[in-house]
Amino acid sequence: MHRTQFCTSRETILIKLVISTGTYFEEGDTHGKVHETVRHAVTRLTADNASAYLRFDLDTLTAEDVTEDFAAEWLTTFKGSPEDEDQLPAYVLSSQAWDDWCSDFTVENGLAFTRRSHGTLNHRQQFGR
Repeated sequence: MHRTQFCTSRETILIKLVISTGTYFEEGDTHGKVHETVRHAVTRLTADNASAYLRFDLDTLTAEDVTEDFAAEWLTTFKGSPEDEDQLPAYVLSSQAWDDWCSDFTVENGLAFTRRSHGTLNHRQQFGR
């Protein structure tokens, strides 16, 4: 099914935030907010300490993890290199989109792909994803 809007007025984005005392969820926008595209949501809801994004349906009370969508979209404007991990929000750093981006970066720049020294597994363990 193709969605016409990334987040409808009957949905909300929940953000899983990581802080020194643990994790908690925060609603990204007030009820009724529409995000036409993932770009629209990413530019308004990205938080450096976010480890996950969920699109929560208020009618069915179900959630869909859209963290990979957020990470892939965030990376479309990233101008750094694989060595610039310190510039990434936590949810991007622990995403498959970041691994794919690093792989594409090395191919596009004529480099042999090597696994990044920190590795996604370590970030997923650290951020609980």
